[in-house]
Amino acid sequence: MPSLIATVRVQPAKVEEARSFFKELGTQVRRDEPGTQAYVIHQKKDEPATFVVYEKYESDAAFKAHQKNLAKAAAGFGSLLAGAPELLMLEEI
Repeated sequence: MPSLIATVRVQPAKVEEARSFFKELGTQVRRDEPGTQAYVIHQKKDEPATFVVYEKYESDAAFKAHQKNLAKAAAGFGSLLAGAPELLMLEEI
């Protein structure tokens, strides 16, 4: 089962916008993507402009479906970023 840990840093002035975006995104993913087994968004307490997302999928196909949906949902999110996200792909054993 593929999993992903994404660390996303946003501009400090955009933290509330990012929180709102992530809350809505989490709701959409859990509602509309049955192949997503976990989609948990965290905000670092000591670095509020840093978000960490844990994702787990039942299959590679489910992960690809999420990527496709994310591309649509995140169209305007790029302007909030403070650099490229760090992505750590994992495979559950």
